[in-house]
Amino acid sequence: MLITREDMILRFSEREIAALTDHEYGKTVNVEVLDRAIADAEAEVGSYLAAAGYKSFEGEVPRVLVLKVCDIARYYLHEDGDIEIVEKRYKAAVDWLKALVKEPRLLGLDASQPAGKASDGLYAVIPNKVEQWHEINR
Repeated sequence: MLITREDMILRFSEREIAALTDHEYGKTVNVEVLDRAIADAEAEVGSYLAAAGYKSFEGEVPRVLVLKVCDIARYYLHEDGDIEIVEKRYKAAVDWLKALVKEPRLLGLDASQPAGKASDGLYAVIPNKVEQWHEINR
């Protein structure tokens, strides 16, 4: 798991998350709706991480990645709305993920250190070696 419900609430406030998830009254957080948006965002981000050569994370997920996943999950919660800033943040997050595919060091992790054993479905950073990319492109 890259982010939690708490990450979303801390970043955007419980009031906003409740308004986006409780489609009937907008007063309480509907955890099913929130979990679905988080799962969708993690699936999208996971595809970029895989393309960048990352397998899973052991330990704490890099903060920059948490912020991007939260922005994408928030975008999914606004699926019926037309909120310009949400769309801008979503596009910025996707652009950053595309750049990550080309330059895995953007994550701020030391690629020379072994990533360790993957556990609990989290992502560990194991970037592809440059020569492997050249072999693929031959």
